[in-house]
Amino acid sequence: MSSSSARLESCPASPRFFPIFTLFIVPWQHAFGWNHAQIAQAFSLAAISVAICSPFLGRLLDRFDPRRLIAAMMLAFGLGIASFAWLTPSLHQLYATAIFLGVAGTGTYQLGYARVVAGWFERRLGTALSIVVAGSGFGSLFLPPLVQFSITNLGWRSTFLILAALPLLLGAPLTYFCLPPPPIQHRRTSATDPAAAEEGVNWKQALATRSFWLIALGVCCMSLAENSSIVHLAPMLHDRGIQLEDAAFVVSFLGVASIAGRLLLGWLLDYLRGSLIAAGSLLLAGTGLILLARGHSYRADILAALIAGLGMGCEFDLMPYMLKRYFGMQSFSTAYGLIYTVYAVAGAIAPLIAGHVYDITGSYTRVLVFFSCLTLLAGAAMFALPRYRYAVPARAAVRTPVLKPETVPLANTRN
Repeated sequence: MSSSSARLESCPASPRFFPIFTLFIVPWQHAFGWNHAQIAQAFSLAAISVAICSPFLGRLLDRFDPRRLIAAMMLAFGLGIASFAWLTPSLHQLYATAIFLGVAGTGTYQLGYARVVAGWFERRLGTALSIVVAGSGFGSLFLPPLVQFSITNLGWRSTFLILAALPLLLGAPLTYFCLPPPPIQHRRTSATDPAAAEEGVNWKQALATRSFWLIALGVCCMSLAENSSIVHLAPMLHDRGIQLEDAAFVVSFLGVASIAGRLLLGWLLDYLRGSLIAAGSLLLAGTGLILLARGHSYRADILAALIAGLGMGCEFDLMPYMLKRYFGMQSFSTAYGLIYTVYAVAGAIAPLIAGHVYDITGSYTRVLVFFSCLTLLAGAAMFALPRYRYAVPARAAVRTPVLKPETVPLANTRN
């Protein structure tokens, strides 16, 4: 697979809805004569848009009611999807729509919902986050076959209208009318009542801590491992002589294992230190990736996919959970947006690096082993995380070792 194909099949920085857009590549090529590199540029623009907008949307989520923001962004996202039904041969229209979807899509993924979940749940926060994150995993398993069926039978333009109905008629109304606002008061309340301000530190203080950068390191390495392997997994297995049907099963098995891992590790977050879960997740992903890179049989690849899948994807449980425990809720979404930007940038370049190395060497082994080693080292670094600053009071004395909490620099102004 070439590096341009890698860009085409990966959009890690965008919401999980974007990967189904790869199913429209061939119809667009037949309809407009675009090549892979031209379409890949649209995916890259969408990914970059999400990476840039995430911290800014996080600031808005910290200040205003998440329900209204998420519902508005979902309406915009649905309209952007619907506009593809009137796509013309103009590449400028394709790129402008991709950028619009990237900006609007920023509010439709876990960044927005994590704010609500983290505000409502305390003792079972890990379990609640894992259920929310696993929902997108289930969608990525079942939606692509349905979309392909619709493209084959109804055409790609009609399929976009059907897809647009999901956020317009279901997502936005359900979010606005059924999603309860978090019980924690937003920062705008503190302007008139300082006592009502949320507990926590501001995002500038968070950036000055070791904890923030250790979490960012773990997320970065996980993104490199996850996105470099998933994008190239099927062609890598096919190069070894494995049938495409069997390779597709390995990819699906990795996805199922990832969902199981999210649910399991999310549940464990409520009982064990997050640093232990983060280390275990990274070590599982790194070990599985090494086994995938050096596997020589179908059974070995299945085992490797199981091990890697259990570790991959858990960063979306860990990010919001650990950010709340270390920095509180005052600038929770802003910190989440900054961390997600790290994930997005790493996820955008990882498939390109892997594809470029393959074009030069004819093998994925070296680059995947390199990324897996980074992941293993990051897993070891997670043990340097201090104990929670904002732990659940009833459990802090039982579950958390007696360690000195990390000192957060004080600031004279609130941000």
